[in-house]
Amino acid sequence: MKKRFWTPALTILVLLLTTIGAGAITFGEPDGNAHPYVGTLLFVQNGVGYYSCTGTLLSPTVMLTAGHCVEEYGNTNDVTYVRFAENAYAGRGNYATTQDWLKKEWIQAKKVVPHPQYDDFAEFPLTYDVGLVILSKPVRMREYGVLPEESLLETLGPKDDAFTVVGYGMQGVINPFYQDDWARYVGQVSLVELNSASAGGASAKFTNNPGRGNGSGGTCFGDSGGPVFYGDTRTIGAIVSWGITPCIGVDYQFRMDTATALDFVRPYLK
Repeated sequence: MKKRFWTPALTILVLLLTTIGAGAITFGEPDGNAHPYVGTLLFVQNGVGYYSCTGTLLSPTVMLTAGHCVEEYGNTNDVTYVRFAENAYAGRGNYATTQDWLKKEWIQAKKVVPHPQYDDFAEFPLTYDVGLVILSKPVRMREYGVLPEESLLETLGPKDDAFTVVGYGMQGVINPFYQDDWARYVGQVSLVELNSASAGGASAKFTNNPGRGNGSGGTCFGDSGGPVFYGDTRTIGAIVSWGITPCIGVDYQFRMDTATALDFVRPYLK
C-alpha cells in the first residue's frame, strides 16, 4: 500500500483502501541503523503526488520495490526520489520549499522499471507487482539486500519461520494506535501459506498481527515495496504488495523466490 502526500506542504492523506494497495510497520519498533539499505521513495504518478513507498538497495544503483510504486495506468512515475535516512522528514524545516529539500537531501532516480507484465493487478492473482528504481548516483554501503534462491519459500513450513519486515509506512490507522512517523520501522511476521486462490503462486500470505506467537508486527500504508527478510538475514523472500484489510489481519506479499521475479531483476544487477 503506497501512502499519499500532497505538495508543497507534504500534508498526509491516508488512502483507506480496502483491497489492493500497500502500506508502514505496525506494532513494530524503530529500526535505527539495523537495515540502512532499506529506504523510502517519494514520487509523482500521472501528475498526482506525492506518494510514498519503501524499497531495498540491491546494489549501489539498483533499488527493489513494488510495481505499483513505479507505474500506474501504464505510465511510469513522472519523477521519483529516494532517501535512506532513519527519519524521512529529517531536515525538511531547513528549506523554504519541498523542491529545495528534495534536491538537496534526496536522490532523484535516473529511471524506474516495472515488471513488463505489471498491469495494475489486471491479471490478479498474478500481480507481477515488482519494480526497480535505478538511481542517478551510487549509494555506497557495506552491504545490501540479497535476492533469494528460487523456491525458498517452498522449503518452509507454515508459521515455523519468522520473517522480518522493514518499512517507512504508518504504525497504525485506528485510534488509539494511529501513528505515522515516516521513519524506518522493523517488525516480525510469519508465513501462513502459499497456495490460496488469492496467492495464486505469485504471492505469499503473511501474518499482520500484533499477537505474540504469530508475529509482533505487520505492514501498512507506505510499506509497499519494502522487504520481507527471511529471519534475520538480508535475503528478501518477498516484498510488501497488498492486503485485504489494511494494516491488520493478513497481507499478501509478492514472492521474490520465483523465476518471474528473479528473471526480471537479475539482469539489472550485472
